[in-house]
Amino acid sequence: MPLACVVGGCLWVAAHRETRAAPSALTLPAGAKRAIVSGGPPPPLMKLADVRPGMIGQALTVFQGTKPEPFKIRVVAVLKQFLPKEDVILIRAEDPRVEHSGIVAGMSGSPVYIEGKLVGAIAYAWSFAKEPLGGVTPIESMLAERARPRRKNPADMYASDDETDAARGLPALAAAPPAGGAGGQLVRASVPLSVSGFTARSVAELTETLAPSGLVPLQAGGGRALPNRLEAGHVEPGSAIGVELVRGDMSMVGTGTVTYVDGSTVLAFGHPMFGVGESYLPLVDAEIHTFLPSLAQSFKMSSPLHEIGVLVQDRQTCIIGNLDGRTTMMPIDVRVTGPEGKTRAFHAEVARNRRLTPMLASIVVANAVADAEPDVNDVVATVIGKLALHGHGTLELTDQLFSTEGISGRALSGARGIRALGELMFNPFEPLVVDRMDVDVRLELKRDVADIVGIALPTETVRAGDTVPVRVTLRPYAGAEYVETVPVKIPRAVAGQAVHIEAASGLMARPDVPAAETLGGYIDNLRKYYTAGSIVVTVQTPDEGAALHGRLIANLPAAAMDTLRPANATRRADGYRVAERTVFPSKRLVSGRQELTAAVLDDVLGHNR
Repeated sequence: MPLACVVGGCLWVAAHRETRAAPSALTLPAGAKRAIVSGGPPPPLMKLADVRPGMIGQALTVFQGTKPEPFKIRVVAVLKQFLPKEDVILIRAEDPRVEHSGIVAGMSGSPVYIEGKLVGAIAYAWSFAKEPLGGVTPIESMLAERARPRRKNPADMYASDDETDAARGLPALAAAPPAGGAGGQLVRASVPLSVSGFTARSVAELTETLAPSGLVPLQAGGGRALPNRLEAGHVEPGSAIGVELVRGDMSMVGTGTVTYVDGSTVLAFGHPMFGVGESYLPLVDAEIHTFLPSLAQSFKMSSPLHEIGVLVQDRQTCIIGNLDGRTTMMPIDVRVTGPEGKTRAFHAEVARNRRLTPMLASIVVANAVADAEPDVNDVVATVIGKLALHGHGTLELTDQLFSTEGISGRALSGARGIRALGELMFNPFEPLVVDRMDVDVRLELKRDVADIVGIALPTETVRAGDTVPVRVTLRPYAGAEYVETVPVKIPRAVAGQAVHIEAASGLMARPDVPAAETLGGYIDNLRKYYTAGSIVVTVQTPDEGAALHGRLIANLPAAAMDTLRPANATRRADGYRVAERTVFPSKRLVSGRQELTAAVLDDVLGHNR
């Protein structure tokens, strides 16, 4: 069955059957215009076995605007086994426009024809090369990817186990050798990531984050604010095509070139974008503004135009799109209130993909903060993140962060709301759709933080059952030490023993939570935490409790624990040491921890517990 039929069927199923997750990939919505496909029927193909050194042909790419233009190429050689089971055709471009720039980032996917037959797609280049040499992925290898079977419900793609769970971040994505590598190495041509609406600081952080994937952020303009359904996009071999990651007040699009179009199927790039396999991301057409020559590697500068389809495969030899499909993105609204009390609002939508969404959300929030308050002095940020979980209500998490150099993307990536987004998408129970994300950030230009430097009791011994004043000494920046007195009850269970007492920042203390056995329990566990604005005093007891069926059962006798841990079953209760915790609100953000051990006398009744 052709790819277009398979995709159409899958998308129809996602749109019409009942599912526990909100659909993320749909057939062409009402009012949306289908992309106009130019260039006629697919051309005849030339087999790799028929390609010989010295053959002359032409490639198609957009130099400026939206119309592809041809340029001359000559076959230099065929490199056998360049990749596992994959050959690459080595070519030389012979055109004045390319002689100066070399193979340009953004040319990835440019179709190469010899004797009127399609040979493949330009996909590789040399950094610092003195001649415009490039590598071509054979069209046979690209077309072979169409036969891959796919799941029946694209609605769950970004939350499903499409790849190993060990890969939870960008470094695990298909890595490309750096564009600035050794001049003697043929590397994947970089995909220029056109970004607009981002500060220079955000672009620098993004460049570092995306370095392993071979994407090169390039500040451009003209990002799409909203999907434009009044105009149809345009697709043809050699035209510019982009994978849209962010749109709205900020835009982020990875741009390459169309290689092959057959009905609703489009092949592009000639190499992977992220290499995450089956994935559903928006496809757009693009306008090329100009080439930016560089000694390392030249780039196309572009801007996205119209949504034209949906990416369905991201594989070693190409990306594959469906022009009859559309996919949703996750809305993010960020409101930043600065020290002067003025609030600025930002709206964006980010791609739905469990490996990409948390990173993109963190960058969007950090960029909104950097744009609203670029001051890099001492700052305290209160971050309230709300995640609307499809079928599971709203998860609201609050963080208080301190930084001496402004709130960076790295600092915000540790905020509970951002961190929970990734944890939920990788939850071990079932696919989960996050309908939207709302983030409120309040900034205060101050160093309102103190370290816990000491802890003391009024006497060397304490009595079981008594409430004792635990003195916690804190040292603020550029200020005198002061003491907070926390009333703590000494458990009767520790009578006659030495007791361990710890005072710690709420960020460093962890409440006892049972191992989740359902998605609902997993979400509830995320709601249990202490804030940085609290001092948590923990008194360890000798009592043992059990975690069973997602619940904590404290103070169980030994006989009960033996019953809950049968030797003839693998599912048994997990034991844990019961601790008594006292949470004391602090007037500053708190960091650090201190601990001590004290002797406990019998309780007031004189009984040895």
